[in-house]
Order: sequence, then structure tokens, then C-alpha cells
Amino acid sequence: MPEGSVISYGGLAKLVGSPKAYRAVGSAMNKNPFAPEVPCHRVVKSNGEIGGFAENINTKIKLLKDEGVETLNGKIVNFTSCQYLP
Repeated sequence: MPEGSVISYGGLAKLVGSPKAYRAVGSAMNKNPFAPEVPCHRVVKSNGEIGGFAENINTKIKLLKDEGVETLNGKIVNFTSCQYLP
């Protein structure tokens, strides 16, 4: 997914052909050994909340901010406009 965009755990599950596997997506993102090169920080909750991060959550917020994704109080500010919808 392109820099500056985000996708929900459920959206990523649908994208890989397993729409009910959103928890598995979250688990896989948590175990991503290639972060941030493989951008698991771009996967967020479907309501726009940032969700978890294996590293410090402030690292996820900083990575998103560096890509132009604004957050406020644990949520993506411009969630609708930065969602990746293939």
C-alpha cells in the first residue's frame, strides 16, 4: 500500500482473500520482522483508531506522521481520505 495511506485490518484481510481473518492479520502485523520496511504501521482499526504496534505506539504515530497521516487522540484525523481502497 502506498506511503501516506492506511488500510484496516479487515480491509487487508479482504484484500488477501480471507475477509474474516482480520484477527490473523493483526497477529501477523504484530510479528512482522521487517517493520518498518514492510509497512505494518499502515494497518489500523476500521473505525480509524490507530490500533496496536509491536514497538512503542508512539513509533507507529511518528511513522504515520512522517508519511503525512495525521493522528489525534489515537485516531487517524483524515481517515476517509487516506484509506487505501484497491
